Amino acid sequence: MAFVLGATVAAAMAWLWVCWCVFPVSVWNDVRLAPAFALAHGMPLYPGEHGGAVSTWIYGPLPLLLLWPATLAASAAHALQIAGAINLLMTTAAIATVCAAWPSPAGSRLTASDRILATVLAIGVWPRASLQYLQADNAAVALGLIGNLLLVRARNRTWLWGAAFCAAACLACKQTSLGVAAAQVVWLGITGGRAAALRHLGRCVAVGMVVAGILVLGFDWHALRLNLLDLPARLPWAANQLHRFLFLAPELSVHLIIPALVMLVGRRLVWQRQSVLLLPSLAWLCALPLGLAALMKTGGAINSLQSFAYWLPPALLVALAAARVHRRATLIFAGAALAGLAVCTMRLARVPAHPWRPLVEHYRQAEILAHTFRNEIWFPWNPLVTFYGEGRFYHVEDGLYVRFLAGHPLTLGHARAGLPPAMCVIALPRGGSDYGIALGFRPARAQRAEFGLWTLYSWPPEEPAGRPAPVPQH
Repeated sequence: MAFVLGATVAAAMAWLWVCWCVFPVSVWNDVRLAPAFALAHGMPLYPGEHGGAVSTWIYGPLPLLLLWPATLAASAAHALQIAGAINLLMTTAAIATVCAAWPSPAGSRLTASDRILATVLAIGVWPRASLQYLQADNAAVALGLIGNLLLVRARNRTWLWGAAFCAAACLACKQTSLGVAAAQVVWLGITGGRAAALRHLGRCVAVGMVVAGILVLGFDWHALRLNLLDLPARLPWAANQLHRFLFLAPELSVHLIIPALVMLVGRRLVWQRQSVLLLPSLAWLCALPLGLAALMKTGGAINSLQSFAYWLPPALLVALAAARVHRRATLIFAGAALAGLAVCTMRLARVPAHPWRPLVEHYRQAEILAHTFRNEIWFPWNPLVTFYGEGRFYHVEDGLYVRFLAGHPLTLGHARAGLPPAMCVIALPRGGSDYGIALGFRPARAQRAEFGLWTLYSWPPEEPAGRPAPVPQH
């Protein structure tokens, strides 16, 4: 039995290692890490309506503060490796902490092996995007898990204030992360009465006001409102919501159907005051409406559904506790371990080329380009290359796209001000997608060439860049 559990743990560790190795490949990680550098180096994190390099960050600043160690790296490649490690550590540490400390169901006892297996199973089925991409949701989920653990284990008011702090901090990560605070208040209302719920609501509001005050004092109010409120609110709904739903159907079946079935079939055990699954189930329900709304917005993805992550680790613990009292407990435990091994192995098998070293060769090539074409080259999807090469940031194409979709397109003067002063080269990752905005700046006679893993569009320095063309809504 120990051998099977050990093999499952090893497979999960291998899966996490591969996630770290592929982390630098994604341009999304570059554009989402760049704002952390802006924050750390005193540059505008939230650009205004008419000035500043437009980024893709329209979330709270807390996840960027957690990425601060990455801003000390010597190169863009090293920064992404550090950020990838922080991202994995933040998520897996929250999962492991909850699995290690969540209370056992009444009348049962969870062993150390049960808690280790629950951790491994949670990591095995955890959304891949959360492990391989920087997302504001990742920090929100980690804080939400810890906050719920503090609440369900609360021994005094200090623990309750800690839970309230985590709930408010979720909102400082992403504006739609209201489900944790709502679930905590409802849970206390059920288990402790109306007075306890109102007191916790007061704690959440008090901490939230402090956080909001820090944001208002620390950033320009107009830029803050534009990036955190106006732009997200004005992003349109997905043009074809049925297509979005069908595209995400496999993930949605896991995130929605499995928890709903468990809550329905086991309703007598879940929906009672003493149930250790009551708070996670409430968190699932309370986080669902805003998560589904964000999912159906343009640019929405499965990461917007935080519900499943709040519910999964405690649910696995309850399932293993129930298996312990079964007459075939040993067989069930072995089957669960083998299932975890199979899931991690299948995930490893689906990764192309099975990388066992960080994939950073394209950054080494980008450094050569940045040095050769200093002040002349624009990396629309890799702003960190420019930061390390020139100490400044230029526009990110996704940020330009968000402004366009939200009805806040940049003026030509603002657009040109956030580009290299002598721009005559545009560099895009070879084979990567783009919105057509960046390429709209190239003159009609621009030449295309390949340099390693990059596609370059260049023109004589004396020839002026073009005017970006409008792009269709996706």
